[in-house]
Amino acid sequence: MLILSTGALLRKPQLLRRAVRSKTPLYLPSGALAGLDGVKGAAVGRLRSVTLTTRKPPRALAGAPGILRRKIHLERLRKPMVVFQGSARRAAAEFPQNINVAATLALAGLGPVRTKVKIIADPRIRTNIHEVEAIGDFGRLTARTENVASADNPKTSRLAIQSAAATLRQILQPFKVGT
Repeated sequence: MLILSTGALLRKPQLLRRAVRSKTPLYLPSGALAGLDGVKGAAVGRLRSVTLTTRKPPRALAGAPGILRRKIHLERLRKPMVVFQGSARRAAAEFPQNINVAATLALAGLGPVRTKVKIIADPRIRTNIHEVEAIGDFGRLTARTENVASADNPKTSRLAIQSAAATLRQILQPFKVGT
């Protein structure tokens, strides 16, 4: 099963437990993130911290429960504003259509509680920017991705769609590249 809305696995962990019990293979594409293979490798050793900082144009965050609950008027922003800071689990709940990358990163590394997320609405940008920082006994990893939004859905990146296609290709290939 290929899962693109990985945030659902954090919001409803019973889905993941059920898949594990039934031995259903789950494929979670890297989505719009670079550096996920490094985080997965680092998690084999001692991984101390994983942080995701995401910057999106305000319109990409419109309608998110976290925006509505905080009564943030995105259309009025003239400078960058931190609209969320907390765990990947809370990010998945408050931004279910916007931050699947946080869930994917959490599942690859420290889990949904220890993976930290910061979301910034930035009216000066036109791309979705994801910065990953991981620190552990391996050293320090930083990765930055500047993604063009999907023409059909500004809440997601074009790379997320291409990542899903690459995952399907990898499933069918007789050899695997990356971890």
